[in-house]
Amino acid sequence: MINEANLRDALLAFTADAKSNYVMFSALNTEIEALRETVRALDPTFADVMAQKTKEIEAKNAAIVQAVIAGYDEKFRILTEGYVC
Repeated sequence: MINEANLRDALLAFTADAKSNYVMFSALNTEIEALRETVRALDPTFADVMAQKTKEIEAKNAAIVQAVIAGYDEKFRILTEGYVC
C-alpha cells in the first residue's frame, strides 16, 4: 500500500529538484553562450576547434551518459509498473 502523504512529499521534492536543476542549467547555458560568443569574436577559428572538441568529449563520455540514462529509464520502468516500495 502506498502512503499518500509520503508520495506527496516525494513528488514535491522531485518537483523542487526539477525546478532547481532547470534554473541552474538555464544560468549555465547563458554563461556558456556568452563565453562562446566572446571567444568567437576573438578567434575566427574557434568554431572549428569547438566542433572538434565537442565530438571528442561526446565520444569520451558516451558510455557514462548512456549508463546514467539507462538508470533513469529503469527507474521509470519500475515506477510505471507500480513497484513503489
